[in-house]
This record gives sequence, structure tokens and C-alpha cells, in this order.
Amino acid sequence: MKALVVYPNNVYETGMGENARVMQILLALKEIGYVIDYYGYKNFWNNATFNSFAEQNSAGLIDKLFLFDWAKCNDIPPTAPRHRYIFKRILRRLRMLVSRGAKRYLGDWTRSNVCEHFQKIVHMGCYDAVILFYTYQANLLKTIDRAVKKIYFMEDSVFLQQYSFKNKDNANMTIGGLLDEELERLSLFDEIFCISFDEKTMYEKFVERTIHFFPHIQSTATSKMTIGALGRRWDVMFLGYNNEFNVEGLKWFLNEVYPKLNKKLRIVLVGSATKEISTKYENIDVIPFVPNLDEVYQNSKVSICPMFRGTGMKIKVVESMSRGLPVVCNARGIDGLPDKTMCGCMVTNDPSEFAEYIILLLTDEEFYQEKSRQVFEYYKRVFNRDIYIKTLRRVLGEGAKGK
Repeated sequence: MKALVVYPNNVYETGMGENARVMQILLALKEIGYVIDYYGYKNFWNNATFNSFAEQNSAGLIDKLFLFDWAKCNDIPPTAPRHRYIFKRILRRLRMLVSRGAKRYLGDWTRSNVCEHFQKIVHMGCYDAVILFYTYQANLLKTIDRAVKKIYFMEDSVFLQQYSFKNKDNANMTIGGLLDEELERLSLFDEIFCISFDEKTMYEKFVERTIHFFPHIQSTATSKMTIGALGRRWDVMFLGYNNEFNVEGLKWFLNEVYPKLNKKLRIVLVGSATKEISTKYENIDVIPFVPNLDEVYQNSKVSICPMFRGTGMKIKVVESMSRGLPVVCNARGIDGLPDKTMCGCMVTNDPSEFAEYIILLLTDEEFYQEKSRQVFEYYKRVFNRDIYIKTLRRVLGEGAKGK
């Protein structure tokens, strides 16, 4: 069987939790026998490129790569006659006004020429399934005129996520209007898999159909840390790429929690979110990019996830749990987990308590080991990869190699 995976960014680029999540789904699809083609957007945003894709894909996980250049997403080429250019601009402006009048604000990562490009690829590819990860791209499905199973892996509740970004440019946006738009796009899919148990439960009530729970899974067997706690380089680790939620949480940690901690603690901040931090600290290492995150995890004693907004599931929390690494987080850090009270994470929005949890973990060996055991056992129980591979086989079918 053959699938076209639609994801705007380069899944091989490290540092983004979404990329790690999508990569594991690709590996799962390969395991059940799917041949995978990939549809992405080059020049979609500044920090993501496909320049090294061929080298990164040397193992052949992805069969064919198709790219649309987002920098050229105007409806007509710049060489077109001027009267056509003016007409198209007026038409786009009218469409925008109509959309605003109808209070349609949900982001749309498609354009007419993107849809045309995508339609040709689907028509030539003879795909059994087309798989998307954001309803921002759902309008691409309207171009499909043949029997193809349309699959959605919901990574985030996009209507909630977009509402949290509300600003003066879309001040008239309503949460109800955004939800209506997202539900309209969800109706285009045949099957929906949700990373968050919370959001699965919520959306099932809206769409009145079965949504499959499909949390973040890992391709390798779970294993605890190979480096003993005393031999690790850092006491506290933060990981996050440069989005508004991560930056907000990191600044809160540095401004509200860090002053309450012993300055002899060794702290590491990893990811592009650190580019928004200008102050230097003697006991804090800043690593904007690291090619192998496992080295950071293995050399850290405590993982923190300060976050006050966001949806879905926090991949860094799951990856920490898979290694038996104790987690201190805000309430949003355990979003998506089926059971908030038994996961072993230490959760608080209070900066003093956040600091106290870190100190307790680092000074009480027995307590540290108990929390390490709790998160690891929870991970093994809830994130059992075999369960979700069986779900994929049952819902999507399997190719010759997957049987």
C-alpha cells in the first residue's frame, strides 16, 4: 500500500517535538508495509529547510519527495501580463473581505496554485491514503477526485491554539467561530487519530464519531538512563524550539524560579527558544541546537517543562518519561496524558513550589528514584508501542511487508 504524507516542515530536522512525533508515525507506517511519499513546503519558515533531505533520508524511509515553494505561492507568476496581475489582486482582496465578513479566521496553509500542484501529484501517485497533521492544510483534500482514504493525525487542537495567539490583527475572532471552521475541515477526513486523550474525548462529542487515541510512540524499546545520576553533567534541563509558548515558559522559569535555586546547580537550556534570552548566567549552558538530543537527556538529572499555553501532548515530557527522567512542569506539561494523577510528573504553576520540587529531587535520593520509577512505569503502560501499531493495522490496513 502507498501513502502520501503531507507535512510542511522537514521531518528530519531535530529540535521540534512535532518533527519527532511525525517521524515516529512514518516509521510505524513503514513497519506495517506502507510505501511513503512526502509532500512538504520549502521556504515555509526561516528555520526549516530541505537542503540536506537526500542525505538525511539515506536509509530510504521516504520513497519520493515533492516540494512546493511557499515563497512562490502567489496565484499567478510574476511574468504574467500586468492586467492579469491587477485582476488577481482585486479578486484575492474580495475573497478576503468576504471571508472576514463571514468571520472565517482559521489559518489556511494552502493557496490555489498549491492545490493545483497537490492535485497533480495525488492523481499521478495512485495512493491508498493521504495523511495530514494539521487542519491548516485540510483544504488540499478538496482537490482529490478519486477513492483515497483521508487520514488525520491531530497533533494540536488548532482552534484553541490559534485562539491563544489572538492579537489586534484578528480582534473579531471568536472561539466558537474557530471551532466551527475546524469541525468543517475535520469532516473531510475518513479517520482521525489524536495524540491527546483530552482532545480525543472533547472532539468525539463534537463530531459524533470514533477518534482513535494515538499518543507519541518511540521506535526503540524503552530503557532507563545509562549514565548514573552522579555522573551526569547537568542538574536541570529545559528543551524547546522557538515558539511563543516555549519562550513564555522559559522566561517565567528564569525570572520567577531560577532566583529561588542554588546558583551552584548546573542548568542547560536547549533549543531555538534560547535565542530569545539575552541575559547570560554563570551556571547555565545554552545550546541553541544539538544534533543528538539523547546525549542531553542522558546527561541530565531533572527535566522541566514550564508552559502555560498549548495543546496536544508535550513530546519532551514523553521522551523524558521514556528514560525514567523525573519531570517538573506546569499544568500544561501533562496535557494529553490519560491520567494526570498517576503519571509521576510533579505539577505546579507556583514558582516557589516549582523550585522546591527541583530541590527535593536533587537532594533526596530516595524521592528521586521513586519519581524516576513512577514516570518510567507510567510510560511503559500508557505508551506501549505494540498497542498502537495494532491500531494502525486495523484502521489503515497493511502492505505486503507489514503482514
